Amino acid sequence: MMDPHEISYSQLDITESFGDNERLKPEDWIETVPINKMTPNAQASGLPPADASDDEVYAAGVRLSRIRESFPTPSDGVYCPICHIANTQLARLHTPCPKCGRPLLKFGWD
Repeated sequence: MMDPHEISYSQLDITESFGDNERLKPEDWIETVPINKMTPNAQASGLPPADASDDEVYAAGVRLSRIRESFPTPSDGVYCPICHIANTQLARLHTPCPKCGRPLLKFGWD
């Protein structure tokens, strides 16, 4: 468990712009971008290093998703921090990613 004061992010990926979820249908998937590839000093913000293995990235994503899952956010969806895709349907949380099979994690659109 991390100290809440040390957390700057509650997920590992983002989409290119705010409101991307508003144009998606329930079956649509959108590409996401890893925050640690765009943010200098990502590790200081609780993100894995840019060269982390898939297992390290996913473990960090699980930890952050658990935090995000601890508070209700009706507009959240799901994502895979390995395949870098997201979907608006929160009902898919913990179901297999359509690309790699890992359980999907909670994703915030804003």
